[in-house]
Amino acid sequence: MERLACSTYSPIGPPTKKGSHVLEIHSIAGRNCPVIVCDICGEKLDEASKAAAVFQNFTADGSKVRLLHVHKGSIDGRTCHDEAEALLGKNGEPVGWQELKTYLADLVANAGFPAAEMAEYVERRQQFGF
Repeated sequence: MERLACSTYSPIGPPTKKGSHVLEIHSIAGRNCPVIVCDICGEKLDEASKAAAVFQNFTADGSKVRLLHVHKGSIDGRTCHDEAEALLGKNGEPVGWQELKTYLADLVANAGFPAAEMAEYVERRQQFGF
């Protein structure tokens, strides 16, 4: 059986409070590195187990819903997850979320890049210093 992720949608992500977008390319040590940025505080999400994808839940089949990538819970006094749930559920809409690890696994699987294939790909890239 094919594994499908929840119905979430964010082509590039909405601008964060700090004006950036959820997906960015940062230049680090001369390399272009893709990163995910919190939609609430604008800071980099650098620990997948401490981040979440928060989305409008229980919508009609085939619908596209708002999605926010955020720091999970309260981290260093920030409550990005709570703010995202309040923002998306402000009119009484149900809100759901996935830990970023689960969301990313579902996302790449739905893009035709399953985990086993990804592991092989990463190993080949590492052989060439990437």
